Amino acid sequence: MHHSHVLRSGIFPRFICDARSRGQLVLQPRMGWGDPAVMHEALLSVKASGPDLVGTLTLDSYTRTGDYRSPLVCLREGQALNGYPIISHSAAVTRDVLAGVYGEQFPVQVRHGTPRPQSIFRRMIELGLDATEGGPVSYCVPYGRIPLDVAVVAWEEGCRLLADQVEQAHVESFGGCLMGQLCPPSLLVAMSILEGLFFRSCGITSVSLSYAQGTSFAQDLGALRVLRELAQHFLSDIDWHVVLYTYMGLFPRTPTGAIRLIVDSAAWHKKAAARG
Repeated sequence: MHHSHVLRSGIFPRFICDARSRGQLVLQPRMGWGDPAVMHEALLSVKASGPDLVGTLTLDSYTRTGDYRSPLVCLREGQALNGYPIISHSAAVTRDVLAGVYGEQFPVQVRHGTPRPQSIFRRMIELGLDATEGGPVSYCVPYGRIPLDVAVVAWEEGCRLLADQVEQAHVESFGGCLMGQLCPPSLLVAMSILEGLFFRSCGITSVSLSYAQGTSFAQDLGALRVLRELAQHFLSDIDWHVVLYTYMGLFPRTPTGAIRLIVDSAAWHKKAAARG
């Protein structure tokens, strides 16, 4: 059996390391569509937009809850999904989605929102994808309907599977946006660090720590500084970097206000990166 696609591991960490060595900020738009052809074209569009960009397969909410049948029913009936159903579609279909897109010059990360990630991680391994997002707390409390201790066991099993099967698999903590704007920055920073330590304990050697833009630039800068200091202290023996999420709170109702917030957010990222 031909397994050449699995050998392309470590793509995501190497790409980030290269950009960091050149002082470049890596951008990653969030996106996910149920139709494989649309998902493929979307990834191609991002890749064609310039260097230092990462693609995303954001999964749908049925897949998030372990329902792999409903996405196919929706697609047959012409209903839109809010993400890409990576389990419902066969591995062959997803390989076609990634063909001519995914590679050393364009990593693709799976963002999924499930407190039980094992099936998704197995499909990632089958596809040769090496980067994902989440965490035992940050994907359970906002999204899950299972007890936290069950999610911790599931994530430990999933992370050990990834670490065992994928060379330098990368996991990004969603701790920086645990409950959106409802948490103080100190709690978000602590959760990102704790989940980073959890990933490392499961054998993951490349992690990213997230923080979501709030409403105070000075407060956000302080949180980012502390997040980096703590990462240097607690995670100095593995590969790590910080991810900044653009504003995810309640948006203004008017198009003008929403666009202004997005523009301000882009400026915030530039300033934060320059001072980081």
